[in-house]
Amino acid sequence: MPFRGSDAVASGLLNRWQLEGKTWRRLFPDVYVAADIELNHRLMCEAALLYTGRWPRHNPVAASGLSAAYLMGVNLLPLSGPKVELTSAANIRLRHDGLAAVKSPLVQQDIHTSMGLPHTSPERTVFDLARRLDRVHAVSAVDALLHRRLTTLDKARSYLLGASMFRGRNQVSEVFSLADPLSESPMESELRLVIIDEGLPRPECQVKVFDADGRAIARLDLAYRALRIGIEYEGDHHRDRATFRRDIARVRALQAADWTIVRATATDIYYPDKLLRELWSLIERRRA
Repeated sequence: MPFRGSDAVASGLLNRWQLEGKTWRRLFPDVYVAADIELNHRLMCEAALLYTGRWPRHNPVAASGLSAAYLMGVNLLPLSGPKVELTSAANIRLRHDGLAAVKSPLVQQDIHTSMGLPHTSPERTVFDLARRLDRVHAVSAVDALLHRRLTTLDKARSYLLGASMFRGRNQVSEVFSLADPLSESPMESELRLVIIDEGLPRPECQVKVFDADGRAIARLDLAYRALRIGIEYEGDHHRDRATFRRDIARVRALQAADWTIVRATATDIYYPDKLLRELWSLIERRRA
C-alpha cells in the first residue's frame, strides 16, 4: 500500500537513500509504493488522497468523476494515462501530472466509501459527469452508472433540483433526458445518440423478440418495436467463428419473425451517413 516517505524516514524504517533505490517507486511527491506492486487506478487514488494530506473534517476531499465511477465498479477510464480526479470544497494546491484537482462544493452527504476509499456518491458522480464531460461521453457515462443500478434517474434528477449552486445544470438536464439505464455499453450509447441526433425516432434499448409460439429468439441492442426494425452494434467479439455462426442463426430466426436487422460498427458511429440513410429508408418502407 502507498506510504509517505517522510513518515517512514521519521520512524526509522527507511532512510532517504533506500527510498531512492530500486525497491520503491514514487507515485506522487513523498508518496511511495513497493516497486514490484502492479499499479491500478484504485492504488493511484489511495496514493493521491495520501498526497493531499490529512484534511480536516469540515473540509473533506474525495475521489470524483471517472475515478469515483471506477471505485464503484464502473471502469470508464481512458486507455492513455488516466488521471486521478479529487474534489474538495477548498483549493488542493498540490500539482502533479497524475492528479486532476477540482474545487467544488462538497458536503459529507456527498461522500461514500468503496474499496476503502472516499468518493463522491452515485448521485453526485452522475451529476458531475453529466456536466463536465462532453455531451456524448456524458450520456455514455451516465448510462453505465444507471445500468449498474448504482442510482436511478429519479434520484439523479432530485439531486439536480437541489444543486442550484453548480454550473452546467442545463447540460445535465439534457444528458438526463437522453440517458437510458438499459444501454449495455458506451458504443451502444453513442449509436443511440447518432440516431437521435439525425432526427430519427428514439429507439428502445434491449428489446426482447419472441417467435409466433412465444419463445424468445433475440434481445436487440436497439429497436423500433412497432416497425420490427432492429439495430445491432457489432463489436470485435462478433468476429470469432462460434459467435458468427450464432449470429447467422439468430438473424434467420428474426427474419422469419418479419424483423429487419441493421448491423452497425464503430465506423458507422463515426461516419454515420450510410447507416442513417438505410434507417430512414427502412422506416419509410415499414410505415408504408
